[in-house]
Amino acid sequence: MGILETKGLRKNFGENNVFRNADIELESGLLTVLGGINGSGKSILVKTISGDILPDSGKIIFEGSPVDLTSIAEARRLGISAIYQEYMLVPDLTVAENILLGSDKFTISRRKMNDQVSRFLEQLGLEFDPSSKVSSFSSDDQVLLEFAVAAFSRPKVLILDDLFSFVRGAARVKLLEMIDSFKKGGVAVLVTTSDPEVMILGDRLFFMDYSGIKPLPQQTKESDIWKLLGVSPEYSVAPVEGEPLIDIDNLADTGLDLRLKRGEVLCISCDNGVSVREFTRALTRQDPFSENSVAMLREAKNFFERFSSRGHSSEAEKYFSSNLKNTGLVSQIMLKKSRKFTSNRSLKKSFILNKESLVSVKSFLAGLGRAPGFSGLMREDDTKLSHLRFDACDLFIFIRPLMGLDPVSTRALAEVLQEIADRSKAAVVISDEIMSGRLCTRIMNKCK
Repeated sequence: MGILETKGLRKNFGENNVFRNADIELESGLLTVLGGINGSGKSILVKTISGDILPDSGKIIFEGSPVDLTSIAEARRLGISAIYQEYMLVPDLTVAENILLGSDKFTISRRKMNDQVSRFLEQLGLEFDPSSKVSSFSSDDQVLLEFAVAAFSRPKVLILDDLFSFVRGAARVKLLEMIDSFKKGGVAVLVTTSDPEVMILGDRLFFMDYSGIKPLPQQTKESDIWKLLGVSPEYSVAPVEGEPLIDIDNLADTGLDLRLKRGEVLCISCDNGVSVREFTRALTRQDPFSENSVAMLREAKNFFERFSSRGHSSEAEKYFSSNLKNTGLVSQIMLKKSRKFTSNRSLKKSFILNKESLVSVKSFLAGLGRAPGFSGLMREDDTKLSHLRFDACDLFIFIRPLMGLDPVSTRALAEVLQEIADRSKAAVVISDEIMSGRLCTRIMNKCK
């Protein structure tokens, strides 16, 4: 018997069945990977076995005895620690304060806090200044810090919910190194993911779909997982010849010349997340009437700030929350007002409109009926509005669109981008994701 085991776990939200017959076993010193597409219930299962959500039925067995996990604090007291998809850090606090927050060591002197955290970070191989505020950290470093926060309590079970969809490059390698170190220390590690490349890294592999959880053979290959998902890793978007849409020299004094035709999907390839943010702001925040700016992008001004401050107005929008770490964004821009769109008063209160056109890519796909795992979260009015807006808009700006998408949703996004090109619309993809270029008809490698 493993250190943690679930038997017959079931969870419903209203009439929606999230998962049923969820049986999984974690063993000390092993990396267990739980794969599955978005919407299959992986994140809710993680919250259930870490004390954040109560199951409707079934058992959680820890160290051989059934347990009732009524809170995250109770789970951590037993030795179960999880990193969720939502942001868990407090940006205005320091590294040391975030790590010690909630522990009995938070009340000691700042010097002692910094000294203790410095020693702990050194053990993890993380070169973070304990006195630095988290708000100054890159997104990759914030993920590594969240690992440190979860690991500080020396858990017996460490759970990472889809964390690999948010890190890349050196941070991804470092995350794997820390996981391996905890495995060797006898910790049971559970990683959830929709990435076939990550799935094959586990010592044990389980796959979750709408019927439950099933174990996969240890020798499972990446190609086998693609077959299980029912999609191919190969996809592309073909250009369609169209008239010029944007033609600007030295855009917003960035030194970049922006050329975009209808029927194109242009990828602006950036080096890192900072470059993505800087270029997006350069593209959207210029006075619409100033020289060498894009007048049509007034609606996308203050792109990130508006999205992060927006409230929720439905259960669906709560699910596609802006506090998710792994969420790409899309702004849909209407160059000419569509009477069909603006006159439909019955849809004005629908959450996707919300006086903005900016939504998560997951919400965008779900509204168009291209994300089957989330179809139950969408109201009929939301779906109608999504299609009306898609028909009415001419330009779509995507920011890191692949972030958090499973292979099925990535395929769906490629199909939507092809439809954008075929219908003589246009799209701009701003991203530091290497694979984003495969979704585009042209790549501009000038964002530094």
